[in-house]
Formats: sequence, structure tokens, C-alpha cells
Amino acid sequence: MQVSNATSLFTGNASSTASSNATSNDTVPSFQSLMGQLTGYVNETPAQRMEASILAQLGITPQQLASMSPADREKVEEKVKELMKKEMQAQEQQQQQQVQQQAQEMQAKIQQSVSQPATSSSSKHDSKISFFA
Repeated sequence: MQVSNATSLFTGNASSTASSNATSNDTVPSFQSLMGQLTGYVNETPAQRMEASILAQLGITPQQLASMSPADREKVEEKVKELMKKEMQAQEQQQQQQVQQQAQEMQAKIQQSVSQPATSSSSKHDSKISFFA
């Protein structure tokens, strides 16, 4: 909350609040623009999202990229491709590590279940033997 809003709330100056709200609402995006952004994001492919993310990391907007000279644009696109390749390799490596970890956990569970004696079945068997003995 802005200081002018807080002051006007305590003093009851409604006109000050209305005017400051009007100026702060000018910077808030409209519902339609937010829905347009969301729709655009949802319709993008994962590769397009990754490319946009990398451009943002480089501090370049799509509009700036489009307005660059062909030589500069090519340099940026090569950098984006290189970073996308590294990102995809990192994701693949992370997935492989997760699969290996899951396989190790499953192997440990299997070994644990095999190494534990079957107490319920052996006790039934032992009781039958002692019953007939």
C-alpha cells in the first residue's frame, strides 16, 4: 500500500485514495492481456518455452531478437541452441540418475524381502511337526 493510500485511509480523504488508485491501476495488466499471455504460453511447445526462457536469461526479448541484424541474430540463435542442448543434456542426466536411484531402491527392497525369514510359514510348519511328534 502506498503512503498516500495509508494516509488517506486514516484521514478519510477519499478523493486522494481514488486518484492514487487510478494511477496504480494503470500499471496493472488487464484480465484480457493476462489471458492472452496464458493462452500463448499454453499453446507453446516445450522447446518454444525453453527458447523463451533462455532468451530471458540472456536478457533479450523476442522483439529485440527480431529487430537485430541477421548476423547478430544468428549469433544469438547459435548461443540459444547451445544452451538448449546443454539444458536438455542436464535434464536427461537428471532423469537417468532418478531411474538409477529408483532401481537401487527396488533392488534393496527385493534383497531385504529375500533375506528376511518367512516367520509365519515356518512357524506353521514347525507347529505341525511338533503336533505329530
